[in-house]
Amino acid sequence: MKSLKISVVILMSICFVFSTISSWAEVEIHPRLTVEEEYNDNIFLDSANEEEDWITTIQPGVNLSYQNRSVEASVDYSLRYRLYKNNDSENLDDFKDVQQADANALFFRGRPFTLYLAEVISRETIDERDDYAYSDAENRSTVYRTTVTPEYRLQLMPTFSLLFGYTYSRADYVDPRGDDTEEHEGRISLVKQLSASSEAFARYAYAIEMSDDNADEFDRQDYILGLTQQLGGRTTLSLEGGYSQIDYDSGLDTDSTTWLVDIAYRLSQPVTFSLTYSQDFVVTAEDGLTETKEARFGAAYVKESLTASTEIFWNNSDYIRLDREDTAYGVRFDFAKPLARAVTVNFDAEYEYAQFDDLDVNEDVNRMTFGTSLDYEYRRFLASLGYRFRINESDIDDNDYNNNIITLSVTVRF
Repeated sequence: MKSLKISVVILMSICFVFSTISSWAEVEIHPRLTVEEEYNDNIFLDSANEEEDWITTIQPGVNLSYQNRSVEASVDYSLRYRLYKNNDSENLDDFKDVQQADANALFFRGRPFTLYLAEVISRETIDERDDYAYSDAENRSTVYRTTVTPEYRLQLMPTFSLLFGYTYSRADYVDPRGDDTEEHEGRISLVKQLSASSEAFARYAYAIEMSDDNADEFDRQDYILGLTQQLGGRTTLSLEGGYSQIDYDSGLDTDSTTWLVDIAYRLSQPVTFSLTYSQDFVVTAEDGLTETKEARFGAAYVKESLTASTEIFWNNSDYIRLDREDTAYGVRFDFAKPLARAVTVNFDAEYEYAQFDDLDVNEDVNRMTFGTSLDYEYRRFLASLGYRFRINESDIDDNDYNNNIITLSVTVRF
């Protein structure tokens, strides 16, 4: 499947060029260049044989935005080269590895027919159990994610409409450990506008999932009821509940209820509380389908003089074809404080306790991460000095590690 990659980024770039020729449009183009030097005292996150290195990152990029009567599009694209001083086998210098992108385009907003295109190219964790988000040398791959969604809305009555939709999505992993996937989903929704601030819907969806691993190919059917409601001026509620049935090509079947609850409450102008719970089937990079449950409760304080947020989280993943279950809970905290007009100090911290149970071995892990940075921004120039420390304590000694990372980066926007 890797040979069939589609570049929505290229397609949307063509849209930029041809659309500007034909009609009024608002176009913005902002090139940039980032250079970063990083010291990492344990690039392979080893418990005993720690390997330190200096890593240079060179990342030229460009941000484009385009808007006219029929198209709204944005493309953020860059090439992120990472060069290791002592471990050049870990270099990220191949074109397929260095691309980074976040691109999307919406055609015909507000009309009965709409078309949405998106492409995201990013570095992602392969095995969710080993979250090495701060080390590109371990358990990471560049992933190309493509989405194409045409939809048509048929207005039946002033407050009733039928929405017909189709989504084509795929994920292509540069690392061969990741299983490339491709999905075709068709759906139909009956939508009822209850008021100017509330909407209810009933939806049926049928999806076909294809994978490099034939054992992970299946058909999926979803039956969903949903409600979106603005409760006064302070509270927003989004609620979805349904039933999902999975039929594998191999003959294995499974089913479950699905949920999505999202509540936001604004206590005051700077203070907001949020509560989210979800339960759904999720396709992983190398271990197939999981039934995943997540819950989060957060609070945020946002003012020009101070920004702070905290979140309590819990998640559980039950792997459908494997005798494996992962559970984790913890707390996160973020803080940003301007010290002067151009200087900001940032701090973040996270504690996570995780239990990993499978057929071969069970593992309990405590993870603590602390990070801080001092940012200086003046006009088109941004400089940042950062430090990050992580402790991973496991009841399997070989999985213990400590990691210190110091970074100095400079970005110039043109």
